[in-house]
Amino acid sequence: TDLTIASSAKLNLTATSDVHIPQNVGLVFDANGSEKIESNDTDLTINAGADINLTAVGDVNIPSGVGVTFGNDGEKIEGDGTDLTIASSAKINLTATSDIHVPNNVGIVFGGDSEKIEGDGTDLTISANNLTVDAAADINLDADGADVNIKDGGTTILSFTNSSSDAVVTAGVQDKDIIFKGD
Repeated sequence: TDLTIASSAKLNLTATSDVHIPQNVGLVFDANGSEKIESNDTDLTINAGADINLTAVGDVNIPSGVGVTFGNDGEKIEGDGTDLTIASSAKINLTATSDIHVPNNVGIVFGGDSEKIEGDGTDLTISANNLTVDAAADINLDADGADVNIKDGGTTILSFTNSSSDAVVTAGVQDKDIIFKGD
């Protein structure tokens, strides 16, 4: 019923054509069958009793439009030859033990292109239709250049300046006032 081939050294299989294994018959790599590669003529299944370690000396290429899914296809990484998509039916948690680097002039876009965070190696720009800063504690603005400017359409309307530890509030447009009003 069984065929056993034993060798005290490597066992080399040299074929001049494909080696065919029938569907629903697999290659088992351990005594209890928990490590197995098998096909049902539709899907290829790799089972492991523990981790699957892939060691390659080159790239692992996945064709365009084919993804790597986790769980029940609700979590998927897929490329189409142009864009890489990471999809999840719930949160995506990114855990890193060091910084996450985004190249200069490449931004992080939220929703449509109207909400974006982007740096050019010198300046960081946060752009949005409306921008809300909401903190459960304090909001601290720390400008080592000594100026905090409030602009409208690129024109400075109001500046807060540190001048020898004096706080200076200046209207940015000549001959305009700083008006404090109450409802």
